[in-house]
Amino acid sequence: MSKKFILVSNQRCGSTWFITSVGNCDKVITDFEVKWSKELLLGKQSPYHLFLKDNSFYNIFNENSFSGENILVGTKFVFDFYKQFPPEHYLDFINKFQGYPIIHLQRDYIDVLRSKLIGKVTHLLNTQYLEKNRLIDKTIFAKQNEYINIIENSKKNKKTISFNVANTYLINLFINDVMTLSLKKTNDLLTIDYEEIKQNLDKISNFLNLSKEDLNKNFFKKSTILKNKTKHDYDFENLDDLKKINKKLKNKLKFLNNNIFNFKDIVSYDKLSKKININL
Repeated sequence: MSKKFILVSNQRCGSTWFITSVGNCDKVITDFEVKWSKELLLGKQSPYHLFLKDNSFYNIFNENSFSGENILVGTKFVFDFYKQFPPEHYLDFINKFQGYPIIHLQRDYIDVLRSKLIGKVTHLLNTQYLEKNRLIDKTIFAKQNEYINIIENSKKNKKTISFNVANTYLINLFINDVMTLSLKKTNDLLTIDYEEIKQNLDKISNFLNLSKEDLNKNFFKKSTILKNKTKHDYDFENLDDLKKINKKLKNKLKFLNNNIFNFKDIVSYDKLSKKININL
């Protein structure tokens, strides 16, 4: 029986680049993007989207194209960005992942905001390295012209992001990462920073039982997804204040990365007042 794994991340943390690169390794198959629910999507559902709220990863792996003589199969769960993950489903989320090895991608939150709010979502393909017949690759291939236009338009985007909007997104991103880190109690979990994937190939190799040479080839020499190297401006209101909050959240994540904890001790939800409390 093939080993299963799940990549979990916020948006704009390199999840598509990561999952397709691992999937190009020998005897590995990866595909699809799992979201929580259709209700949280801002736009139209993509062909490669699957939904977890009323489903299970057991069904996702068994009902989709994860077959053949593969030693490893994987998919990715990506949190929605513009809509907050519903607090009443926090524990449901945690329970859905139990038993599966998880790679958790993190990225600096202000960099996530720059990439998402200013750069938008784009994926450019290195078409000579479309090695496998994945639905996610075919869907991205069909949207190449659209993505190129988005990239060109983002270079002209000089709109300043308000402090309140940016701060709200920072908190949402943090809660998502805390939920994922809390899975350490029940799952094998490896957390990797987006900017430090190359330095951590040994850890990824050991975790997934894949050769470092195969990983290095498919991440950095023959990746299906071209890594986006566009550097967007820091177009944020009250940037210094935003950076202070970001640093506080990063410090808390660093602590949680190194400790076992209960999610509800860090993030709690009062159903009566409908308020979220965060213990930093």
